[in-house]
Amino acid sequence: MPSLHEILYEDSLPIWMKIKQHPFVQELYRGTLPIEKYRYYVAQDYYFLVGMTRAFALLAGKAHDYELVRKALWLAYSDATIELENYEKHLGEIGLSLEQVRKTEPSPTTYAYVNHVIRTCLLGDELECLVSTLPCFWTYLWLPEQLEELIKNNKNRVYLEWINVYRSREYRDLTMELIEIIDKLGENRDDIERLKWIFRTSSRYEYMFWDMAYKMESWPV
Repeated sequence: MPSLHEILYEDSLPIWMKIKQHPFVQELYRGTLPIEKYRYYVAQDYYFLVGMTRAFALLAGKAHDYELVRKALWLAYSDATIELENYEKHLGEIGLSLEQVRKTEPSPTTYAYVNHVIRTCLLGDELECLVSTLPCFWTYLWLPEQLEELIKNNKNRVYLEWINVYRSREYRDLTMELIEIIDKLGENRDDIERLKWIFRTSSRYEYMFWDMAYKMESWPV
């Protein structure tokens, strides 16, 4: 019988293939993406980063297993400190400041995606919460593997620096540990369709996040 992560991946693979083919992703990995689109993406990512920190804090509050509590708190701490420190350094390289991105209003898509994750972690159980966060972690690991040929010809130092974060051993280990926890929690679950829906919805939002950034989405009114 396939593991839970394999079931989720197979169900959402068509969405992931569309993510891989999206012009934002293609141009980012080729090094040709217009910098204003990248700045927009990075500014929106701040709101998402804060949202993920809150999601893992919620997870820690409801988890019954000590190791899961420890991992959730570590992820929340990492997002709030280590990730934010690296994020702030990267901002300077593209002409943005932390103060600027803090004042940036979340786009409709960013707001909806974060609310989907927070709502799932607030109202669902530990596994549902983790499943809602996994497409973010996993697609960012998956894309560099899929687009290796584009990376080889990318001469854009700023974009390569960003891409290489998700090619690191540390990031791979973190993502694989999340997958291992999800597989363990998913043993003998009888709500696979519900879990597939959560994972699929987050995968759809991943696609929409790239699309939003490429179009530099704003509120219509």
